[in-house]
Parts: sequence; C-alpha cells; structure tokens
Amino acid sequence: MTNIRALGWAAILLIACPLEVSAQAGWIFEEGTTTPVPLAEVSWRPADRDTWTERVQADLGGRFDVPGSWSGEGSIEVRALGYRSIELSVAEAVELHWQISIAADPLELETVIVTASGRSQRRSTIAVPIVAVDANEIQTSGAPSAVELLEEIPGIQAVSGVPSGSNLQIRGIGDARVLILIDGQPAAGSLIENRDLSRISLSAVERVEVVKGPLSSLYGSDALGGVINVITRDPNPGLQASARVSSAGRGRYSADGTVTGGGAVRTRTTLGWRQQQEVPGLDDTNAFARVWDLRSTVRYGRGGPFSIRADANVMRERQRWPTGGGFNGFNDNRGITAWTEGAWARGSGVFSIRLFGQDYEHLFRQSQGLAPIAGADEDAQHERLWKATAGYAWLSDRHALDVGVEVATRSIESPDKILQDRAEDDQFEFFAQDAWTIGMSTVSGGFRATMNDRWGNTVSPTIGVSLLPSSSLRFTGTVGRGFRAPSFKELAWDFANLGAGYTVQGYADLEPERSWNATAGFDWTPSPTLLIGVEGYTNRISNLIETVFTGNNPSGLLVYSPRNLSRARTRGVEARTVLRSGLWVARLEYALLDARTLEDDLPLDRRARHSGRVRVTRGLALGPDALVGTTLAWTGDAPLTGLTDQGVLAVVGTQARLIRLDVDLAVELPRELRLIMGVDNVFDSRPEGWQGILERRARIGIEARSLIGR
Repeated sequence: MTNIRALGWAAILLIACPLEVSAQAGWIFEEGTTTPVPLAEVSWRPADRDTWTERVQADLGGRFDVPGSWSGEGSIEVRALGYRSIELSVAEAVELHWQISIAADPLELETVIVTASGRSQRRSTIAVPIVAVDANEIQTSGAPSAVELLEEIPGIQAVSGVPSGSNLQIRGIGDARVLILIDGQPAAGSLIENRDLSRISLSAVERVEVVKGPLSSLYGSDALGGVINVITRDPNPGLQASARVSSAGRGRYSADGTVTGGGAVRTRTTLGWRQQQEVPGLDDTNAFARVWDLRSTVRYGRGGPFSIRADANVMRERQRWPTGGGFNGFNDNRGITAWTEGAWARGSGVFSIRLFGQDYEHLFRQSQGLAPIAGADEDAQHERLWKATAGYAWLSDRHALDVGVEVATRSIESPDKILQDRAEDDQFEFFAQDAWTIGMSTVSGGFRATMNDRWGNTVSPTIGVSLLPSSSLRFTGTVGRGFRAPSFKELAWDFANLGAGYTVQGYADLEPERSWNATAGFDWTPSPTLLIGVEGYTNRISNLIETVFTGNNPSGLLVYSPRNLSRARTRGVEARTVLRSGLWVARLEYALLDARTLEDDLPLDRRARHSGRVRVTRGLALGPDALVGTTLAWTGDAPLTGLTDQGVLAVVGTQARLIRLDVDLAVELPRELRLIMGVDNVFDSRPEGWQGILERRARIGIEARSLIGR
C-alpha cells in the first residue's frame, strides 16, 4: 500500500513541463467561447467565380494557413461538422485578422468532455459513441432526476428498485458496470454498492452526456458498459438569481433556487429539493422519497493563463416504504463531495492538478412508526475516497495529447457485513490519450494502466479512427477494452442470515470483469437541416462476477461466495435522423439489441430487443426558450429470466411492450417568468411485467429569473 501511494505522488510531481507551439495565420473558434473548432474546412471563391476554387483544412487547434492568393474582393466559406456554415468576404476576414467564429448547430452538440484531465474535446476528432441532452430539453422534460431524463433514449433502459432507486442499462449493460460522474468526478455510493441515479438532481445542469460503450482507458473501473456524465452550468457574469417550483401527479414535487454571478471570480450556488410520495408497485400513502442537495462552484481565470476552480456538493436523502408485518423501512443517505483544480496554460499546453475528496454514509433502519428509532445508527455504512490527479494537455497542428497520473486512497466501513468491518486500498493509475490527424483522418488512441494493492493490475487500451472525407460526412470506428474491479464487499463479504440458514463470504482472488467492444458507423449531413447517423457495435464480456453456492460450513449453513464465472455478449445497431425546418425539429431514433449469455445462450433479463422514439418540437414566437414538444417512445417485449421450480435458469416470463406518449410546453411570460407544463404517458399505458412507476402524470412548473446587477 505504501509503495503504490509513494509511486502515485512521485509521478504527480514529475509531470512534464508545458511545450509551446507557434500560432498559425488563421483561427476558427466556437461563437461565444474561445474553444477551437478542429478540422474545419475553409473555402475561397474569387469575385468573378460562382464556385469555390480552393480549400484548406484547419488543424486540431482550429488553426490554418491562409494562402497568399486569397485576396481582393473574393469570399470565403467556413464549414465544420456540428456547426452552421458561415460565408463572409475576404475583406471581412482580414478585418477580423482571420480569427473567425462559427455557431454550434443544434442538430448535433459538438462539445464533449471526454479526457481524463477534463479538457473539452470535439466529437469530430474522437470515435466513441456519445449522446448529449441539452439544457432546454432537460427543462421542458420536467424530469426530476437524471434517470427519468435518459430512460426514453433508445439503447438505454431504466432498472427500478425499492423504494425509489434507479439505475440505467446502456446497450444491455448496467448497474455497477456503468460509471456515473458529475462534472467528470465520481458520484457517491459506488464503493458500498449503494448506487442510485435517481438521487442525482438536474438542478443547474447544463447537459447530460452518455458514452455508449467502455471508456476505461479514460476513466478506469466501472466504465465497462458506458459513462453517464452530468455537467453543471458555468457561472454567469454580473449577478443573477433564478428559482423554479413544480408539481406533478402521483405525489411529485420539486423546487430549486440558484444565485450566480461575479467578474474575475465567478460563483454559482444552487439549492434543490424534491419529493416523491410513491413506491413502484406499492399503493401506500406512507411511502416517500425526499432529497435535498446543495451545489456550489467558484471559478477564477476564465480565458487567462491561470485558472482555479473549486466545487462542493452536499446531499441528504430520506426514503420510507412498507417492508411487511406492520414495519416501515428507512434509508437515510448523506454525501459530501468537494474538489479543487488549478490549471496553468502556456503556449499550446495546459498543466493541471486536481484534488478530490468524498464522504458518503448509508443507513438502513426499520420501525413500526413513520420515523426511524433515534440513535439506532450503529449499522451505518461509510465510504471515503481521496484522489489526486495531475495532467498535461498539449495541442499542436496534428496532435491533441493528454497524459497524467492519478493516485487514490479508498475505504469503506460496513459493520457486520465484511471482514473486520472495514476495508481499504490504494490505487495508482497512469493514463495517456492522443488524437493524431493524418490528412482527413484522426486516429485517437489511449490507455490506462491501473495498479491496485488489493485486487491487482490491469491495462485498458482504446483505439479509434474518425475519417472526414468532407465537412458533411464522418466515418468512425473503435476498438476498446473496459473493466470493472471487484468491489470491497465482493472481496471481503462476511455476514450470516441465521434465520434463512445461509452465510455470504467474500473471495479475495477475484479478478476484474473485462470487456472488448468494437463499433463502426457514420454521421452524414447532406444538407444543413438534415442529419443521418448509423452505428453498429458488439461487446463481449468475460469474468462476470456471480454469487454462487460453494458448500456448507461446519455449522451446516449454506455458503455463498462470488466467483468469476460468466460470459455475455451484447451487440446491435442504432440509427438516428434529425430534421430541422424553420422552427420545427424532428428526431427519429431506433435501437436493436441482442444481449445473451455465452454459456447457455439465454437472453439477458429485461433487455428489450427493439426500442425507439420520435420527438418533434416547435419553437414559439413567445421567446427564445419557448417551445411545444411531443415524444412518442416505445420499448419492445423483453424476456424475464430466472430460476424455474426445478432450479434451472430459463426464460420464465415476458415484460410486455411499452408505448408511451409525452407532451410538454414551455412558454415565456412577462417579468422574466417561464411556464413549463406537460403530461407524461398521456394514454396511461401500464403493460405487464414492468418495474417502476408508469401511470399517467400531469406536471406544471414555473421558473423565475432576475438580473440583479452587473
């Protein structure tokens, strides 16, 4: 343990110094920011011609050489995948010193944070499949949490728990094999296996990004099936305040307030609350789930060579539900996460250091009353995570390089459930990623080497190719490896259920679960108003950990223990079409999934083979954020896999097909007010075999914004 810790801190102190690369004559960047647009096409047309006669391509930093022939009264056009093209005269370009901004195209969000050092990187230069949901769709959806926002996206399925916990499957892989991040940092609860995506609110969230496929080369363990990254808003300049309240059928209420502003130092603080008085499958007025969360960020140095950021998140949750025999069960969860990062930019390089700390507590109790018995907290479970990361990002005309190291100390306390009630480990990781442009192609390769003093070592490589034969067409392909490390509990379980006659024991020799994933696809924009995308994938998973019967102990109790036993395969095709015409935007998405075990060729439980959705929105003349939208989502039949009466694993039932229609409306009102309303599951579809809450629910909310000063 000491050796890994020392190695990690030594590596952090030895990260290379930044390099400098000279600037080019021209530069393309995103409108409203200083983020470069990579691989943009710049075309020139003389004043006496009707066609573009010469083209150059910007590099990964948005830089390009301006040919000497581009002069006089000609025109130029700038095009880039994911952006609206722009045309201007050569004289206008000269007046701008050839530093030209272009606006992002709402057909496809281009900015994604995919590097382990936190640098923004463009979809044009990477090959991993990513879905992004923007702030406007978040607000009009009325979704109180991340899981309800994402569950209608084809290829993603929600898995509900009791009383209100939920997680997501991405392309048939879910639970602990999907990494949950907030601003690129791990969400609390994973170390003690108390994950719950439904507790992550959408207050002050700018967008939610979903990586479909393993990304362990960037983020390490748990990114075996995919990554969900919840990204909060940047603080605004000046001083602004906003508040929202909403109510929905079946006992859903929420409210939040935000204060943001500043000059050189900008801050944003958001306090949110939401409550749900309903438990999936139970009709009991005593059941509810309530979450309070506080998010705050302070940032300095926007656009300068030095920048500092500090964030803190605080969460408290109470869940209550009937457990039988007149008793109620209670989950009390609280979490504190804080991190700070400093960055120094020099030339084309940025050196950064990030310190991260997290403390989380989960407490389960029972009582015959509506509140738990005070003081009965001896069974509280704790997790703590301390992490330091040093990274260096370097951008040249042909390379976008990220390298870094990360050292972490992790621990859990789980009384009467694991050996000695406590487990801990030290972990050191080295990561590197490079996007190398060769002509019209970008080859992105990366790997992460992980050394853990408890379960061992692993290496996770990824390689991808992104080919842009034109500014309207992109082909992509990737091959990558993901992994999930065995959890503390799987390694050190030690508890007995005497009433049921069994005991569960950990297995110290578990190996990480591993997957190999391959994808191939294309994005095509035949016109500025139409986007067509298709992608196929296959994912083979080995060393899956299952808890199995291993015999009887000397007292006669049945002994169960985890082992690396299973293998599975998921594969499929996903397609999307996006069409914009004036104020109308239509999205059609479809996913085909085949998910099976390899030992007995059985379908995986509750994985629907077909899913899709059609979403149509129209902007209204009542304000920039006013719109009306309709979403039709369908999920096909899914097999229910379980043990038969003879104890044989088989398909034992069917989760029926779900067709759901949602409508939503957002209207700008006077005095900086915005009204948001809608109906979920308009036709009250309730197919058999489904978990979770499906009933029709109407919702209404109002948002107030105020500009206090500048």
